[in-house]
Amino acid sequence: MPEIAVGSQVFGVVFHPKRPIVYTGLLDGRIKAFSYNEQGAPQPIFSLRPSKRSCRGLSLNDDGSKLYTVGKAKALKYYDPEY
Repeated sequence: MPEIAVGSQVFGVVFHPKRPIVYTGLLDGRIKAFSYNEQGAPQPIFSLRPSKRSCRGLSLNDDGSKLYTVGKAKALKYYDPEY
């Protein structure tokens, strides 16, 4: 997989268990998602900023339908990523 420029320090990375998608949790509080093809070329899917503080960790449930985040704001949040 080639480098993906995300614009901020990465604190967490998680790969979707069934689809070619990678999620990143960033120092600036953003969560960015990218799909990638067989050659590893990335394509942005979404970017959201649930917190003004850093996103320190990411996790997905077993089928990848729920994305969980934790951060410096002392909150555990979840999202239903739709593509």
